[in-house]
Amino acid sequence: MKKTSIFLALFLLAGLGKSFAGYLKIINMTPCSFQFYSGYGTITDPSTTPPTVYGFSFGPMTVGSMATVNYANPTLIPGFSGPSTPLATTGCAEVVKVNGPGTGFPIGKTPPINSYSSTNNPSCNGGNNYTMGWNPSSSGCDAVILIF
Repeated sequence: MKKTSIFLALFLLAGLGKSFAGYLKIINMTPCSFQFYSGYGTITDPSTTPPTVYGFSFGPMTVGSMATVNYANPTLIPGFSGPSTPLATTGCAEVVKVNGPGTGFPIGKTPPINSYSSTNNPSCNGGNNYTMGWNPSSSGCDAVILIF
């Protein structure tokens, strides 16, 4: 009975791993516009041993002031370029390069680039600095970039 339960649990987990899709949501709570001009992510094929990891790129895209954009999976992000495989929708964004008011910087899911605070007091934000943070879900794949 234990072997059957373990087998069923592993089968279920393998199925979940193949069907997971990472979304990318950007919430801009400032009156400034941001260009996300180049991004990178990964797609993992769990059916191979060891799992094969493919890269994909995306961008550019602009997020206007006081705007929210949501991409349900990586293939919906503007400029997506990656392997033509059914697994493409299960990829995870990893890092993106940003042009903000008066400065450019990378932001991604791995410290120390998982947050950025401006120091240039942009006029579009009333002379106040802004903070941008990459917030992953517990899976480490879904991500929300919050700008405030």
